[in-house]
Amino acid sequence: MTVARKRALANAVASARMEGLEISEQEKRDCLRYLDGKIDTATLVREALKRQKKQELSRR
Repeated sequence: MTVARKRALANAVASARMEGLEISEQEKRDCLRYLDGKIDTATLVREALKRQKKQELSRR
């Protein structure tokens, strides 16, 4: 990963924190996989939604 991409991710995480959101380590890893071209946008979204649904079901 290039320095520019690492900086972009760090800036995005900082921006989210300023908005009151926390980015999990898994979400950071997912973003890195996307930035590295290992997954496409559809896969990123599908995996995130699947994880969210699983978390919601486990809270019931």
